[in-house]
Amino acid sequence: MNWPTRITVLFIFSVFAFFSCEDNTELGLEEVGADIELGTSYKDDFTIEAATVLAPDSILAFGRGNLLTGRITNNNFGTVTATSFLEVETITSTVTGAAGAQVDSMVLALDYDESYGDTTQNLTINVHQLQQPFSETSTYYTNSTLPYEPATLGSATFKPAPKIVKTEVVSTTNSGTTTSTTVKRSLPARIRLNNALAAQILAQSSSTLGSQTEFVKFFPGIAITANTDAKAVLGFRPTADSTYLKIYYTSGGTKYQYQLSITTGNNYFSNINADFTGTPLAALRQAGDSLPALNVNNQAFLQESVGLKTKISFPDLKQFKKTLGDVAINRAELIIPATSVPFNIVSPYIYLYETNKTNRILRNTDSKSTPRGLSDGNSNPFYYTSPYPGSYSTTNQEYKINITSYVQALLYNTMPANIAPSSGLIISPASIAFTTGTDPLDLLGLQTLRQTILNTAGDKRIALRVYYTARK
Repeated sequence: MNWPTRITVLFIFSVFAFFSCEDNTELGLEEVGADIELGTSYKDDFTIEAATVLAPDSILAFGRGNLLTGRITNNNFGTVTATSFLEVETITSTVTGAAGAQVDSMVLALDYDESYGDTTQNLTINVHQLQQPFSETSTYYTNSTLPYEPATLGSATFKPAPKIVKTEVVSTTNSGTTTSTTVKRSLPARIRLNNALAAQILAQSSSTLGSQTEFVKFFPGIAITANTDAKAVLGFRPTADSTYLKIYYTSGGTKYQYQLSITTGNNYFSNINADFTGTPLAALRQAGDSLPALNVNNQAFLQESVGLKTKISFPDLKQFKKTLGDVAINRAELIIPATSVPFNIVSPYIYLYETNKTNRILRNTDSKSTPRGLSDGNSNPFYYTSPYPGSYSTTNQEYKINITSYVQALLYNTMPANIAPSSGLIISPASIAFTTGTDPLDLLGLQTLRQTILNTAGDKRIALRVYYTARK
């Protein structure tokens, strides 16, 4: 949309409400019926201070996202290593033909639809047995871990870049309408595991195989790791029918299968470790640290699941109102151009959260301590129960978010009395679009490893564009 730099019009006070829902006294129009000459303009050269911050809050990983495994390295974000921890579940307490069973093979199949890094290179995936079960009283974050045996149960080396794909119909439901889309996926990675373990599982009593509590005492679960020379990270899908753990065996001349369950109902999480050594982000040594964009070639960085976010503030916004005097804000848009790095893509969404001087996202006072994310730009920005997603436009290569209500609240000092003042906004990347039923806490949990770079200088920079009406 092309907006004129300046439009001069003559208004009667009675129609001024067309421009702003704010109280009429914001323009000092005390005399009803007076002819007032107003000018409508826009401004998009506000100073925006930006810094990359390492989130001080732990990132919830338990039961979230795919099983991320592997390692990626680049000059901007450093090295990110992912390891998955998973509990497998028994389906039945009965092993048909258990007496005299001879194991043919034990196979872990891992379907994946998520990849980062160079998938044309060989990737070695290793499976280890956990030394202890998941704790029912613990919360697992991206920096959590579980001890596992050094020896592997099995390994597989393959090139993740799909040479052969399977076709799968995916159905999605939105507002009662179901849409089916045909997608192509890589064939699952298949890892042969230790036959001795398979024999031990088949030999377990029905009381052990019939009780998950008893089974994890015998077999706590697995850790999935990658070799240190890995060039890619894969996201294995626990929801896929083609992700499973099966024992193939023969008894009395007949072939059988015994399957263990892998689903999102199992206990699982991914550990994510980021090493910024040798990169512009090396100054981020501990949670809560910030790195001004001015110190890193006018760039700021975002990465899901690692805690890399961008803090922005608008230091001359109040001066803008002071200079113009009476002003009505008609619309305010935050425009955020974004690019990624080779072998990665930008996050499809961003959310805006209020923050404090220690770069911590402010929380509401409800029972869940809901993060204070901005809602739709024309709504009350202080509800926080429905944070509004800024979607990435592949055409314009930017995010755009309407923050009209937030800017109005800043300029007119209409923050609710029970809301602590913020020290700017946190831009948080996400792969989840907030819809009805979405838990706001999930937007800050483990998702993907997408990497996004924001520019704070030049033509394609972060900009605040404000359309306003002021008395001439």
